[in-house]
Amino acid sequence: MATKRVLLVGLGNYTHPQTRHSIGLLLLDYIASQLNLTWSKKKSIHAYTTQSITIYIDPSLSSKQTQTKQSKKEKKAKKKRWDFGSESDEDTERNIINGDTTEQDENNLIGPSLPQNISSAPISPPNTVDPRKFKPKPDPVPLELTLLKPLLLMNHSGKSVSKAVRELGFSHTNIIIIHDDMQREFGKISIKNGGSANGHNGVKSVIDHLKTDEFRRLRIGIGRPPGEINDKTHDIVTDFVLSRVPHNEMETYNSDIFPRCKDELFKASIQTLQ
Repeated sequence: MATKRVLLVGLGNYTHPQTRHSIGLLLLDYIASQLNLTWSKKKSIHAYTTQSITIYIDPSLSSKQTQTKQSKKEKKAKKKRWDFGSESDEDTERNIINGDTTEQDENNLIGPSLPQNISSAPISPPNTVDPRKFKPKPDPVPLELTLLKPLLLMNHSGKSVSKAVRELGFSHTNIIIIHDDMQREFGKISIKNGGSANGHNGVKSVIDHLKTDEFRRLRIGIGRPPGEINDKTHDIVTDFVLSRVPHNEMETYNSDIFPRCKDELFKASIQTLQ
């Protein structure tokens, strides 16, 4: 199976790496530490990159599989079909205690006779699997990941991304841009496949330099300023996104949000290339 290549790009202001606006950079630092990757500076593309690493992803993670739930009535009917004419363990024990056991001669076991309208054909046990319906588990998909953190300011990060795409040999369909999103509650994450920048200047810069909006994004909700603050003004919004991530929020990122982001990125990496 051919190895799939994906470039993960974290947006942010590299001079202010611990701020909400740089959450994409923080996520890549987390993933790099999880995969034991190291960063090196590439002046030609104005970015820090990691060495490429190949990991293996379970392809079943990339599809939402649903299992049909049986109603109580269906389960009861199914149980009744399998239990017809059989005794419970309690009944069997009571019969043995009372001496009412099944007679046995030297050659045959003689059990209770079946009603005339019941076939004497053997009934398959309930756990029998029809081999025709059996589907083998798909092989893990090899995925070659490269991580990139632009060294340019957020509003100019597209220049770095476009240089990386050309120099490292990636198609725009094989990159995933990671960025903060004030329109989502803190901790909410979502994958977006193409479309407008939705007001995010970093994403807009990437679109302008790639000359296309057909690339995936992972949006990480950072929330908005507290309700008692008027967050409609430019200064308030700027102060909020450029403020340092509080310690309690950073703990939540590392323990809950970033692990979920990593899983979503791996699933999206497979979907991007299918």
